[in-house]
Amino acid sequence: MHKHPPVSFCLLAALCAAGLALPACGRKTAVRPPEMVAPETIENLAASNVSDGVRLTWRRPATYVDGTRMNDLGAFRVERASAGGPFSQVATVAVTDQERFQQERRFRWVDLDTTVGQTYQYRVISSTTDAYVSDPSNVATIERQIPTPAPTHAATPVATPR
Repeated sequence: MHKHPPVSFCLLAALCAAGLALPACGRKTAVRPPEMVAPETIENLAASNVSDGVRLTWRRPATYVDGTRMNDLGAFRVERASAGGPFSQVATVAVTDQERFQQERRFRWVDLDTTVGQTYQYRVISSTTDAYVSDPSNVATIERQIPTPAPTHAATPVATPR
């Protein structure tokens, strides 16, 4: 008489076979710790006075902290502090060119909510579409002033012969 294995043994064997097959699915890449896939820190934040506020400019981070090329930059968080005070978020600048061949290299944002004579400090934090965040950028400090218009050169009279 031939004896069949118990149903539970067959079920266990099927689950083990399926479990061994699963790791073979998907894209193979090296596993990287989360702190290595954060965007590189922005180190070139600059602030300037413009007629309607303070303009911030910075270059797009191109790599992750580990030096590999970044393709999933998602947004920038702009933070401001009054001189000596704590930083708080004042804006989010979305990045919408991830799929474009030619991506923006420089970003800018104008803080319209400023007071002439007040000193402000700014920093920018970048994030990926998966919400990994960079360390804060360098701090740009500026006193809000109304920029003076560039001098216009008056036409120089030309001597005409008599």
